[in-house]
Amino acid sequence: MVWILFLFFVFSKKANAVYYSLSDEQIRQAIEYGENNKDTDYFAFLDEWTTVAGDGYEWATLNTKFSLLAYEARQAALESRKLTQAEIIRFPLEAEDILSFHVVLYGNSSDFAKDYHAVLLYKNKPIQPFTEQNNAHAKPANLGVRIPASYRAICKYDFPNYYIEPDAEIILVVISPSNKERRFAFKLGEMR
Repeated sequence: MVWILFLFFVFSKKANAVYYSLSDEQIRQAIEYGENNKDTDYFAFLDEWTTVAGDGYEWATLNTKFSLLAYEARQAALESRKLTQAEIIRFPLEAEDILSFHVVLYGNSSDFAKDYHAVLLYKNKPIQPFTEQNNAHAKPANLGVRIPASYRAICKYDFPNYYIEPDAEIILVVISPSNKERRFAFKLGEMR
């Protein structure tokens, strides 16, 4: 019985859900996470909110209130300062009532992503974005032997939060003009 309780507490610490509003304690935790991980590699820092596509090199990050506040606390710590109270209030508001994603994609020309479209699948129903910012001027990227000549585009997609359960699974689908799909699954119950 004691072993079961131990396992419950160990695994329940990670079993959060995306917070649609942050308590004072969650604000403290986000700031602490950012400050304590200021020297952590960017990808490791965002690991909790990032999903890699099946090909292993394209990825998407969900910007939550917690992750935005943690990231800004990290940036402030790198500048040897603390977030102001106004910043602590302002940064989580950037994710108010939206699900915002940054996606890194690779293609064979600098404008490959200009006509891409995204859709969010929730309970097998599509949600259309209200903002699509496709990078029409991708930068050259060198991925080594896997893709000899490639361009890297960073796109942003914002979706309305249609009462998506904070511990649901959602799938971001990015679609090229030729209907090639890139899928990124997010388990919100594993994110803060």
